[in-house]
Parts: sequence; C-alpha cells; structure tokens
Amino acid sequence: MSVELPVFDISKPLNESSLTSLQDACKEWGFFYVTNHGISGDMYQKLRRFSGGIFGLRDEDKIKMGASNYTPRFIASPFFESLRVSGPDFYASAKSSIDAFSDQATDEEFSLFFIKTSIHEYH
Repeated sequence: MSVELPVFDISKPLNESSLTSLQDACKEWGFFYVTNHGISGDMYQKLRRFSGGIFGLRDEDKIKMGASNYTPRFIASPFFESLRVSGPDFYASAKSSIDAFSDQATDEEFSLFFIKTSIHEYH
C-alpha cells in the first residue's frame, strides 16, 4: 500500500486555499511534506542527527528537558519528546532547554551545532 503525504511548496507565499489544505493535512494526517524550504542538505542531515539524539535519550533525561509549566487538556505521557520553550521570555526558556540537552548530549558535534544555530544565529 502506498500513501501520498500532503505536499506544500513554500517557495511562494501560501494562499488561502493552501492554508486551508495545510490545516486539513494537520487534522487528517498530523504531518505533511514541505518542499523548496531553502534548508541545505547539510543542515537537514545535521538536524536529523540532532533530533535522533533527542529521541534516543533515556526517559529520565527527557523528563528533565520536558515542559514543566504546561498542562495539556488531556492526559499526556511524562515521556513526551519536546524541549520546554514558553513565554513570555522564549529566548531564556529555549536556552534553558539547550543547556539541559547539551549537558546530556553524548555527541559533542550535536551540542555545538545546536547551541550555535539555535542561540547565536537566530537570536
């Protein structure tokens, strides 16, 4: 069985119809494929390795980095795989998560890559 994911080309601004399709893709599929996003192949591979590092952490380490001030409308596992980033100071909360992750990281390249790209280049 072959499945075709919804594909969105973002080389041009999305119009209202595209935004509706994006909303439908999120509701129906939970994810979608983006083309012409401008992210280099090298950066993409680094991000994949980095995310693999996060998902590969032990549950105890994931809990240390998980959101502590968010209460979902439903029961969620304490092992959900996300970094805590919340307002009003998104920069400070992101840096806190980066510090927690980099303390746990076993691959120095991921730590350095993540710190450089997430803090220095985007702040």
